[in-house]
Amino acid sequence: MHLLKWLKIFVAMALCFQTQGTAVTLVSDQMIWNADPYSAFTDLIYFQNQFFCCFRESNSHQEGENGKIRILNSTDASSWNSVALLALDGYDLRDPKLSVTPDGQLLLNMGATVWQGSQETINSAVSFSSDGLSWQTVQVLPYPGEWMWRVTWNQGKAYTGAYSSNGTVTALKLMVSTDGINYDVLKTFNLSESPTEATLRFLPDQTMVALVRRNGGPGLIGSSPPPYTNWTWFNTKSVLGGPNFLILPDGWMWATSRQTSGSDESTILALMNLILYDPLLTLPSGGDCSYPGMVYLDGKLYISYYSSQTGQTCIYLAVVQL
Repeated sequence: MHLLKWLKIFVAMALCFQTQGTAVTLVSDQMIWNADPYSAFTDLIYFQNQFFCCFRESNSHQEGENGKIRILNSTDASSWNSVALLALDGYDLRDPKLSVTPDGQLLLNMGATVWQGSQETINSAVSFSSDGLSWQTVQVLPYPGEWMWRVTWNQGKAYTGAYSSNGTVTALKLMVSTDGINYDVLKTFNLSESPTEATLRFLPDQTMVALVRRNGGPGLIGSSPPPYTNWTWFNTKSVLGGPNFLILPDGWMWATSRQTSGSDESTILALMNLILYDPLLTLPSGGDCSYPGMVYLDGKLYISYYSSQTGQTCIYLAVVQL
């Protein structure tokens, strides 16, 4: 389907948002981990009939001791067990993300920061697992200064938005790989206000959709047909943090992110399309929070996130009925 036709559909959907509203119900919200001083930056996947939730453990948001990646699993999204703890000496492992490779393995990609006082050097790292329980040694990728924040697989290829920083200004690139290790640059974006974290998804006609955080302003929704070099961008009018979204089988897009209002922060669920971003539900959250993972299963959204509204950063799982 041509991109213009999708835009017309999404304009109609936008009118539906405004005239009819959309009902979502928070079925449950459960704290699933609080055993460490600082647990944050989650992701969630359903793999081999199990949920897997990953997140970073450390002493603080930044500049803590070496960050480690803990992985929990559950068969029912209610009872959770710790199954792995990944670490790499000398590196602060951050923002883990899970995806399934074309050959049926789990790929865990993450940031790997080296700290010298308050100065950071960012890198990207990966680990693989055939069952989610036993993981290969964490491997730092040969792209110093590039953070491949989230990987999305489509038609046998891994796509990622990689961002780099010179300390004050960030740049965002679209990169592609066939193995999740060796990447080529498809596009260097010319975006203002320091773009950073990006989630990429694909429409049935192979249009790529991006939801991008900008440190200097509201987030962006971008879209491009293959070969993903000609992009159209729209302002979300919301400041994002840890943006994530899914495109459901019926075509609706659901997004999760941190929402900032003045000095208040919360984790929200939003309905989005190629031109609009409409927050609908605020999850029980506050303070240092967000970075959600998302799974859609049997008409429900399962959303992992972290929050510090109780004074300690803990990992939560929300279940939302659409």
